[in-house]
Amino acid sequence: MAFTNHKTVFVLDHGPSMAEASKQSIDFDIFMKSRPQGMIPLPPVSKSIWTCCMEALCEYCRIVWDIFPKQKFLRFVASDTSSKILNTWNHKDQSNSFLLQSLSTVGPPIKRTESTVMHGLDDAVRILCEPTSLQKSTSDDSKGQSINKGRIICITQLKHENMMKSLEDFVCEAVLKYNEISSKPNSGLLPIDELELSVIHVKPFGVDLQVSERQRTPLTKAPFIHSDLHNIKSTRHGIAIANRLLSLVQIHYNLSVTSVSGIPMKEEQHANSSANYDVLLLHPRLPGMHNIITGSSLSPSDAELSSTMMLKWNTPKINANEFFLCDAAERISPVDVNSRPSLCLTNFLLSGRSVLLEVWHHGHTGGGNNSRQTTHMISCHGNDIFLHALNTSKTPFDDPPSISEGVGGKVTDYRIADFNGFMKEAQLHPYGHVKKKTDFSASLPLDRMKSKIERMSRHWPLVFSQTMIFNVQDKLEPLLSLVLQESMTEEDVAKCKGVIFHIIDMERTSVPLSAVHSGARTKASKRDEQYKTLWAELEKYLLAHSATSAEHEDVYGCVLQCLGKTDSRADMKRKAETVFESPESPPPLKKVKTEDTVIIRPAQKGAQNLYDMWRNRIENLHQQRHMEFYGRLTSEGNTARLYPHMELTTPPEQQGNDRSGRHSGRGTFQQSSRSSTPSGRSTPTGRSTPNGRSTPSGKSQKIKRDKNKNY
Repeated sequence: MAFTNHKTVFVLDHGPSMAEASKQSIDFDIFMKSRPQGMIPLPPVSKSIWTCCMEALCEYCRIVWDIFPKQKFLRFVASDTSSKILNTWNHKDQSNSFLLQSLSTVGPPIKRTESTVMHGLDDAVRILCEPTSLQKSTSDDSKGQSINKGRIICITQLKHENMMKSLEDFVCEAVLKYNEISSKPNSGLLPIDELELSVIHVKPFGVDLQVSERQRTPLTKAPFIHSDLHNIKSTRHGIAIANRLLSLVQIHYNLSVTSVSGIPMKEEQHANSSANYDVLLLHPRLPGMHNIITGSSLSPSDAELSSTMMLKWNTPKINANEFFLCDAAERISPVDVNSRPSLCLTNFLLSGRSVLLEVWHHGHTGGGNNSRQTTHMISCHGNDIFLHALNTSKTPFDDPPSISEGVGGKVTDYRIADFNGFMKEAQLHPYGHVKKKTDFSASLPLDRMKSKIERMSRHWPLVFSQTMIFNVQDKLEPLLSLVLQESMTEEDVAKCKGVIFHIIDMERTSVPLSAVHSGARTKASKRDEQYKTLWAELEKYLLAHSATSAEHEDVYGCVLQCLGKTDSRADMKRKAETVFESPESPPPLKKVKTEDTVIIRPAQKGAQNLYDMWRNRIENLHQQRHMEFYGRLTSEGNTARLYPHMELTTPPEQQGNDRSGRHSGRGTFQQSSRSSTPSGRSTPTGRSTPNGRSTPSGKSQKIKRDKNKNY
């Protein structure tokens, strides 16, 4: 029971403030047509605030018990010098008759100054900790503690603003106290998880107490407790109080108000004529009422309730034995139960009759005609009146719409027969009786069917005008059916190749193909163009299924061989394998261009954005300007040997000594060993050539040795 409105406790102030008159007088002399001479007129009377509040309370409870019988529970506590509990959570105590009988035992409010509502608030908190019958059954089923939420409505009169603060602090302390008691084992109580405190401040007409209304706000000491304050004047003989409680019951239980208009009723004065009346009904929101305002989106008001949806009466032509397809049904309760239209409607429905209700749509086109649609029905079931929401969509028993009527005109070349076969192939059946006999360790039937549907829908044109191979299925079978299988045998491959060779023979002998089924009238295509379209689509069809298995790849290769084409995927793979890698230089980018055009690589997932398009363009330009490293092209392996004509003649040990001596002393230089190339050119180490010339590096070393002598 995770709803706050599951349990509600009313705390009724039975002190002297509620005994005051509402100061709205009622004259009894208006009912007397003639007064005898000398008779003293009757003095006007005035209702007390207690009477006005109890009348409004009874209307609140009547609506709750009419719509939510045995689902929502109400308790009542009268508080003066002490508290008196008027009923229990039992179902027999949840009725208007029991409430009126209990209020009669309380009597009028007492006039003692020591009266207070604190006694009633303390008992109200303890009552909310007691579980209802539904909470007991829920806790037994779940074998745990159920969520306990509730609401306290206190009807009293505040003298000043600080009294509201005192009531909030007292309720907060009482909740904490009883939650601690409820946490003990075998206490029989439930701790309060969430609480709403609504204080209704009622004042006489003409008296202005400095108390202002306040919206629902959480308390600082206990955030799970929310409080609000309502300020009401007892005007119009208590009608303002009744309207406010009707507004609160709509908010607390999230109810909608529907107006049933155009109810024909005969007048008592004119029996031969009839007049139309309207009746307001309260009920929970039904499916289909998405734009209907409910109580959760309203604010409290003292005005009369207004309808959120209007339904018009339809002359009943049905009986209770007829069935209608309904989406949902909810109990209803009239707003003004004692009015003559409400009584007539209630008696009419309790007699076993049903009424259809219509929604009128005003025309906005040039004709301005109004259209109506039957959307609801009122009927009685077990002495309870229900409002049914009829299913306004088309049922399976209606004629299906014509598939040839589409947007933008008529399309008559849909592949309807092929689609029926597609649905039969994709049909699932229960396998419970064969589950134990079949081994589904590899994959479940649902997974296998998903894979089959994916294969069947890889190439599936919707209309005949967009395909050629499905217009000549009789000439391409069994190739089209065998390719859809998950695996093929050698015999199946031979059959597929036989179909391909048969098409080649037909083209060689100029056998005409059947005309393409199209809804539009066009000239017949030439025979060569038909065969060209057939081969192109057949290649595309087999390419989509070539990755299924090696046999499918073999069939696709047969078509390419017959057409004199090569597999584009193999060419791309071969180009990628010719790229070598070298640790000395970064590998080149993969080329995705052809000789004439540059292909922009699409994004991996989803559509390309501007950044991906720009990046692909820059990479393509760089690939066009890329020049392969000469050493990698001439080398035999992945590693290119640098300076292949240089050979070292000095042993590695001497080279190590020379390198160490070169930096051993300051200003001293060691001569490097000379090595000449076969061409006679000196190496960069400063050695002389065979003709006796010294290199520039040798001159510089000589100058440096002369300078070292001067040190």
